[in-house]
This record gives sequence, structure tokens and C-alpha cells, in this order.
Amino acid sequence: MTLDILICSLNKGIVRIGDMLRPARENVRYIVSYQYTDDRYLELIPEELKQRTDVSVYKYRGQGLSANRNLALEKSTADLVMYADDDARFSDNSFDIIFNTFETHPEVDVAFFCASTYKGKALKSYPQEEQAITALPETYSISTIEMVFRRGKVKGAVRFDERFGLGTKFLTCGEEDVWLTDALRQGLNMRYFPKKIIETSTMLKRNLVYIDVGVQRSKGAFEYYLHGNKAWWKCFCFALTSTRKGMCHFLPMMRHLAEGIRYMQRTK
Repeated sequence: MTLDILICSLNKGIVRIGDMLRPARENVRYIVSYQYTDDRYLELIPEELKQRTDVSVYKYRGQGLSANRNLALEKSTADLVMYADDDARFSDNSFDIIFNTFETHPEVDVAFFCASTYKGKALKSYPQEEQAITALPETYSISTIEMVFRRGKVKGAVRFDERFGLGTKFLTCGEEDVWLTDALRQGLNMRYFPKKIIETSTMLKRNLVYIDVGVQRSKGAFEYYLHGNKAWWKCFCFALTSTRKGMCHFLPMMRHLAEGIRYMQRTK
């Protein structure tokens, strides 16, 4: 069984990738999908990435995290695939945990694990028990860095919606929820395992829904992706409830939620 780690990086982020590489092992390969917005950033590619035979670097001019993830997946050939940001760190047993999980659960198409900060603090309030993922989790949100999947089951079936995610001008998050929704609609067998496989410094952007306009637009857009025109009522209730709790002002929140809905209505 083999594993491709898809590392998506933009501009200066490329200089961090050398720090995340583990000692080479026969069944693990790193695929770096490097987006850049100016040719001068190409000079920053570390020499270490060019010297290691288990690392492949693909360069693309442009930006957009969802597009970068899709580009990286196109280059993957391994049995298993996982995404990693350029600030991620793996432990000594991360890869063994992944391989053992898929070997003992041949029915699983997508496995979700846990992540922590560099200091070992859990990134979220994860469930304590292993469980099937048959709907969007209500008690916590799933992030891409926690996910490993069988390439043959996902490639060609589920892609990241490039309207969502970092690097876009309008919907700055929500791409993971859209991906998970599409995977559920495709009937993929998905399961959560309470095991840590990765460390990160990443801030969870969706937690900024009360103060960040892009996150508010993304929420409205995702509600429309899930519910169609019923999103208007769901967003109204969310804005009203949030206002009553003192978390925001109703009119600005509802306006930004509505902008996300309208954006989805006029794009495909």
C-alpha cells in the first residue's frame, strides 16, 4: 500500500516545506503543488525539494486553495492520498497509523483522523469514539488535513468546489463542507478514527463567522448548496438568533449571508 501526501503551497509558503518532510520511506511520496503569483517566488523553492527522489514539485501560476488541491490530486498515483498544508508536521508514527487503519478497514473509502497544535493541544473537540460519518458532523467540523482517502474511490468522483476556499475573492472558506457533502451524495464509505496524525498552526477560519464578511458569505453560499431556496429562511433564522445572543448586528449579517446565496444562484 502506498501513500501520496499532497502539499499545497502559495508563494513564500514553499520555504516551509523542507521542515515537514519525514525520513524517506519506500511507500510514501510527497507531491508539492506550488502556486505562485510572480516569477520571483520561483527562486524560493528549497534545494532540498529538488534533491529528494520522493518529492515532486509542480508549479502553477495563480492562486486558490481549492484549485490547488484539485491540481495536486491529478498528479497522484498512490493507493492512499492525504492533503497537507505547508505548515503541517507529521509525527514518527503518523504514516503507520494511516496504513494500519486502511489495512484493517478495507471497506473504508475515506478516513478522518485528529489534528493538534504544535504543542499537542487538540485542534477541536473531537469525538472520543470511532464512528461512521453518514452526515455532516454536528459537534465538530471536519478539516482537509484530517482526511485520508483511497484514490481510486475519490478521484473522478469528488472534487473541491473552486468557488470556495482561501485565495478566492468572495467565498473564503467552506470548501471542506462542500467536499464532504458531495462525498456523502456519492455514497462513499467514511469513518472517523480518534487518532492524531498531524500537527498544524492553522487557524479555523469558519470560527470567525460573526466578524468576517467572507466567512458569512461562505455560510450563506453553503446553506444554498445544501438546501436551495430554503437557505433564505435558514439564514434569516441564523442572523436573528445570532443577533439575539449579542454576537452580531442583524442587517449586516443577513446582507452578507444573502450575498453568498445570490453568488451561488448566478454561478455554477
